[in-house]
Amino acid sequence: MAEDLEKDYSVYFQTSNLDQELKPIIVGIDRMMLRLEEFENCLELVKADSAVALTQNIPHLLALRPELNALCDRIDGLERFVAVVSKNLDAVEKQVQIAEEELDIPDKTLNVLLKSLNFFGKPKPTDRPTNRDAAGAYEPVPVFKTEHFFRPTPSCPAAATEVRPAPDDASPSDGTPEK
Repeated sequence: MAEDLEKDYSVYFQTSNLDQELKPIIVGIDRMMLRLEEFENCLELVKADSAVALTQNIPHLLALRPELNALCDRIDGLERFVAVVSKNLDAVEKQVQIAEEELDIPDKTLNVLLKSLNFFGKPKPTDRPTNRDAAGAYEPVPVFKTEHFFRPTPSCPAAATEVRPAPDDASPSDGTPEK
């Protein structure tokens, strides 16, 4: 029986071309091994980059945090400054508009023509808003002082300025505008 089995296997191996049958399998295994090696190399690079990030980059970013916080504070101060200037500008524009109405200064040519002709017989309003107090003196709008918002930077006091937080009351204490 062993001899028959031996003859059968020898005939099988002689008739079949084992190299041709195994070649696609060997090529597939080689390709898979190559891809596995490339994946392993990529994994090692990611591990090395992660280690660098943890040991170098994160401490560096944490060291920059105070500077970033200072920059954010400066931006917040600048936003507050812009809001105060906008508020002051609105108040001044309102006073200019009232002054133009008091002095009867027209803002458009067509209005000048209609007012001068007075076709409609419309009387001028007597109780218009005014910029004057009860004694008839002009009351200017209090505006911001730059000292409340800016100070020289320590690195270059003459050239640059640094925005600092505004005090709670950004308008002048004496009620007069800054000149």
